[in-house]
Amino acid sequence: MSSIKRWNIWIENHPHIVPDFDRVDFNGINLNNANLRKANFEMALLNGANLQGANLTKAYFVGSDLRGANLSETDCQGMKLYDADLGGCIFRQSNLRSIDFSNRDLRDIDFSGADLRKADLRKSNLEKVKFFKADLRKTLFTEANLTEAYLSSAWMKGTNLERANLSKAIFRYTLDLTPAQIESAKIDRDTKVPQYLQIHWTSETDFHCEEKSV
Repeated sequence: MSSIKRWNIWIENHPHIVPDFDRVDFNGINLNNANLRKANFEMALLNGANLQGANLTKAYFVGSDLRGANLSETDCQGMKLYDADLGGCIFRQSNLRSIDFSNRDLRDIDFSGADLRKADLRKSNLEKVKFFKADLRKTLFTEANLTEAYLSSAWMKGTNLERANLSKAIFRYTLDLTPAQIESAKIDRDTKVPQYLQIHWTSETDFHCEEKSV
């Protein structure tokens, strides 16, 4: 039996214990599929760690170093990430519903296939971030920088893009994107909207967006 399986059995049998990894050096560690619910990782070092498939609900990562960590397929509901360094993190197909990512530098992070419904990314730097097939329904992107972000095939019903920078962003095959959402944001001529929308430029900076007639 692997050490992770033994850990999961032990923590399952001791539900009242809150694991405390405050300031522990876990750089490069493999915690694949570990049950780390409510664990305290404050100021911990997790550079390049493999947390794929882990249960991270309500885990506490305040001030931790997660650069290059793999958090794909993790359950992150209720996770606290204030002041954590997330440079180069991978969150593919992770559950990030209602997570607070506001006012953060999230450049180059991969959120492909992630559930970000109602997540707060207001005023964050999301330059070149991948949101391919992500669930962005009712996600807040107010005043966020989405320059060159890849949002192809994402779900965007009710997504708030007000005053977001969508320069060179790619929305090909994005679902449920409306003209009103596009008009509430800032775009340029390199912004790629879905085929069902059409941009009419009236000046170098002013435009009108409408649905294409069938």
